[in-house]
Amino acid sequence: MDAPHALTAARAVLAEAAAELAAAGIPPEQCAATVPPRRAWGVVPRRATMRRTGEGYLLGAILVTASGGAFEPGSIVRATRQVLPGHQAASAQERRALRQTALDAGFAEGTTVVLDPRPLPLDDVQAMRNERGPLVLGEDGVLVRWIPSAPDTALRPLALYLRERLDLTGGATSVG
Repeated sequence: MDAPHALTAARAVLAEAAAELAAAGIPPEQCAATVPPRRAWGVVPRRATMRRTGEGYLLGAILVTASGGAFEPGSIVRATRQVLPGHQAASAQERRALRQTALDAGFAEGTTVVLDPRPLPLDDVQAMRNERGPLVLGEDGVLVRWIPSAPDTALRPLALYLRERLDLTGGATSVG
C-alpha cells in the first residue's frame, strides 16, 4: 500500500469517526497540558496547573480529533470536588489533587480531562513506520495497537477498530 495514501486515508476515517460521535451528541473530552509549579517574576510561587490544548474523542487506545488528528492519551481525570475519607493511599491523594487542579484550571465539574496527550505523526511516513504507540504504519495501512504491550501480530486495521469502538459508544458505524 502507498504509505502517504494510507496516512491520508487514516486521517479521513479518524475525522469521520469524530464527526459521527459529534452528530450522535456525544461531547468530546478536553485535552490539557500540565504546567509544573513555578515562580512568577522569580519570587511569587505558582502552583501546578493545567492549560487547555484542545478536545477530542477517546476511542480506546487513541484520542481522535475533528480534523483527523490522533493522540496517544496521557492520564485521564475527571474534574470533581470529591471528598473522601482520610487514610488514603498516596496514589489516591495524587488523583484527588489532579481532579482539584482540573477544577482550579477552569474545567467544569464532571468534565473528563486527558492530560498531556502525545500527538501521533500522521503527516510523517518515516515516523509512523518507526512508531511503537497505538497507531503504526504497516504494509496494509495504518494499524492500531489497542493494548500497549501487544505484539505486532495483534495489530488491528484502523477502520475496523474504529467501527468496533463506535459500536461500543453508540455512535454510527459507517466508518471505513
